[in-house]
Amino acid sequence: MFNRLSLFLYLILALSTSACAMPTGMSQAGSITAPSIDEASGFAVSRLNDNILWVHNDSGDTARIFAIDSQGHQLATVNITGVKNNDWEDIASFVYQGESYLLIADVGDNQAKRSQYQLHLIKEPDLSQLNGQKTLSAKPVWSMTFTYPDGSHDCESVAVDSVKGKILLLTKRDTLPILYELPLIAPALGHRASNNSSVQMVSKQAKKLGEIAPLPTAILDYASIYTWIGFAGKPTAMDISADGLSAVVLTYTHAFYFTQTETETGDWLTLFSTTPQQIALPAIKQAEAVGFSQDGQSIYITSETIPAPVYKMDLNSAGTPQ
Repeated sequence: MFNRLSLFLYLILALSTSACAMPTGMSQAGSITAPSIDEASGFAVSRLNDNILWVHNDSGDTARIFAIDSQGHQLATVNITGVKNNDWEDIASFVYQGESYLLIADVGDNQAKRSQYQLHLIKEPDLSQLNGQKTLSAKPVWSMTFTYPDGSHDCESVAVDSVKGKILLLTKRDTLPILYELPLIAPALGHRASNNSSVQMVSKQAKKLGEIAPLPTAILDYASIYTWIGFAGKPTAMDISADGLSAVVLTYTHAFYFTQTETETGDWLTLFSTTPQQIALPAIKQAEAVGFSQDGQSIYITSETIPAPVYKMDLNSAGTPQ
């Protein structure tokens, strides 16, 4: 019985991952093959070099991030000192007052049992200063411990709106995804901790903005194993463009692109209530990482499997909302 069930689920997964052709505007830039990056759970495009991507593993790894090029080749490892990887689920890049930063989100909670969560912010390492080094270390500018006002939540989607000074979190396992926000604490970024000082600790409670409408589904989702296990349409990653006008939310089967103009800029809950552009994913078994390019015209997507394909999508070719 177990073998038949396993075979059935395998066939369903094979159908769902092979039936979708490569969308117009999407191409595979490369693959992540480094053994050290075996469960890529977060993606951020460097703000110093558009050809460098930052990635980290899911829970179980040490506190470290990796620099890869746009083809997926590993360039460097950065150990984050003074913190732990409880369940790192996302990473975001942004620029503030001319400096580039990375925000690492330790927010995963599959069983909804954690009493608090952490965010760690570091100054983005400049790989042009490597001088042949392959391993670096960085200390957080600050680490934030936060709670939700209504109990524990599993979250894999975290993004930074540096224009408004907000950190957005979108939950995964709730019946409807719930959007929360935290302050970016921008003044603290002007007082970076020295190498000899302790990490600046901040404690906050996230503000609940509200539930968002269910993300659209397609006919293909009904043949997907993620529908059978209840994960179709569940957010696995999120990013916000540098200009603060667009957002992308990733699920196991689609990417959803929300955008607005300067003249219609509103709050994020309102934007997430609009109809997004749907981008069906090609054969990718566990899509859990997405990030905007520097100019916001493209997104990169990868998965937790190894080798992990690195896809690049030109958003100008994404089509119209469906």
